[in-house]
Amino acid sequence: MRVHTHQGTWAKFRWSVLLAAGLSLVLSVPTWAAPKADVKPAVIAYDEHSVARSSDGSTWYWGGIADVIKGKFTLRDNTPKLMPTLKDAVDIQAFRNKHIILKENGEVWEWEPSFRMTSEVIHEVVTEFPEPKRIEELSNITKISAGSIFSAIDKDGSVWVWHPLVYYNGIHKLENITDAKDVSWNGDAEVHILREDGTVWKWAAYSEDLKFVPADKQYRTHKFEENNKYAVRNIEVNPSYSALKIEGLEDIVALSKGSGKQNFAIGKDGSVWGWGENLRGKLGLPEEKEFVDRPVKITGLSDVSSIVTSMFSTLILKKDGTLWVLGYNVGDHYLEFKNGHELRRIDGLEKVTSITLGASHAVAITEDGKLWAWGKNDAGQLGNASFKDSMTPILVKKLQ
Repeated sequence: MRVHTHQGTWAKFRWSVLLAAGLSLVLSVPTWAAPKADVKPAVIAYDEHSVARSSDGSTWYWGGIADVIKGKFTLRDNTPKLMPTLKDAVDIQAFRNKHIILKENGEVWEWEPSFRMTSEVIHEVVTEFPEPKRIEELSNITKISAGSIFSAIDKDGSVWVWHPLVYYNGIHKLENITDAKDVSWNGDAEVHILREDGTVWKWAAYSEDLKFVPADKQYRTHKFEENNKYAVRNIEVNPSYSALKIEGLEDIVALSKGSGKQNFAIGKDGSVWGWGENLRGKLGLPEEKEFVDRPVKITGLSDVSSIVTSMFSTLILKKDGTLWVLGYNVGDHYLEFKNGHELRRIDGLEKVTSITLGASHAVAITEDGKLWAWGKNDAGQLGNASFKDSMTPILVKKLQ
């Protein structure tokens, strides 16, 4: 497969809006009730938007919603908005413009925004929130994960995978996994699977080779051209649906989540193992180690509860409810790097229960149901009715 990677002006606008539109969901008739544990408020972010789920299953959305008014890209008021039609979500995951929603009855729904041009003469476009669509092939689901590869676990412990952003050839069941406990995207073309025995496995959807080749005459004046070359992606699809074991990981109880290419596995004793990219020390290893191809113990981390990642940062939630960061501080400009592999405390937050990272902002929920955010706010991603950045957590609202 050969894909040329240049875009036009309209494509750039459409992509910006797609990254951060809202949710609008309808209830479905329950067919199977997933085990209902103590559902706590949780939050998920991607790029410049966030979605928070209250303990009663109601959903709030904010960040990056925009229209084109008289040819001008215009952001809406980006405070958290309640999505009143969704009352039974137990999990929501996001990747770019796509969301998948796990409902109480084990169904999975997918949603993405649409855009209606109201005037070609003065160039006006309105972001709309269509009804979601159920993924009919999935039922009795207990866990979901979004990324360039989407995945789900059913009540029998089987893992289902699909990858609609590269190509779509249906939803497939991994052949050799029947006891999955959790699943996570690795930030690239793989999913990681935590099994009941504490081992971690991986499955790759495809391999990709990106090359820059000399441009012919057709491309020499293209405004996105660089050094008379253009990018060609050569993608090799994996025909196998068997997962492979990641050696060196035992007694694991949780996997990291997020969009970063740094990956972590948390042991039952709170210890942490990491592998993948270590840009600016975001793995917790000295910066001279740019990439780690197999899991190594991160000696500076202990008593860890959960970990989330982004391209430049890693957030660590400890069992005592404190929050810590590796790599870039959330909201730092990538040209103004000041920190690295040393673990730093996020001041002002106690008893944190849920965390997430967007491209340059973070959101946390504390035990009392309060929603906090910090980082960049140029698209309203902090949800406080302003577009002013904050490098320290600010209170956004209190969830139920």
